[in-house]
Amino acid sequence: MIKEKDFTKNKKKTLEKLEVAKKEKLVDEGIIPIIDIINSNQNYYTSSSCYGRIVLLELPDLGDKKNAEFLGKWHREIKPEDVFLALEKSSGKGQLWFLAQSPIIHVYAKNIESADKLVKIAVTCGFKHSSFKTSEKNIIVEIASTERIDAPVGLNGELYCDKKYIFLLADIANKVFKKSFLKLEKLKNTL
Repeated sequence: MIKEKDFTKNKKKTLEKLEVAKKEKLVDEGIIPIIDIINSNQNYYTSSSCYGRIVLLELPDLGDKKNAEFLGKWHREIKPEDVFLALEKSSGKGQLWFLAQSPIIHVYAKNIESADKLVKIAVTCGFKHSSFKTSEKNIIVEIASTERIDAPVGLNGELYCDKKYIFLLADIANKVFKKSFLKLEKLKNTL
């Protein structure tokens, strides 16, 4: 059972850290209006959240996120040339992955009823992978969508696909980004 006193204390502490992160420009600017709305409600506070991004990533080994290198990371639409320029940063060791990730927002809820209400709102706004998890100490809502790309594109600094494929991936990634933006706007207006 979550104690209201603990929830309130943790919310205060988390929001203080968030304000510092905002000042240091460590928070995706596009997500700020939405997390501010959520955080203004007494039943919720946000933790890690992402506006959505397009990424070129170099992994030393499959699943080795700890040692992954971001060759390119964009919180905006991209041009294929962005990917080719980012590729120049490759160490030449590891797998090259092109990713398009939709927004994700993590929210602590005061109680099950609040969590359920937020998940229902998120789902009606198009965030179909939204759900919540509970433990003895926390209820965490994850607002997430279905659109994404996880495509291996090369190895050891070399593309294993032709440039036309990078153009295709960039085009689809931009569509993911646009669709995500519309869902975020709908969520913001609904909240």
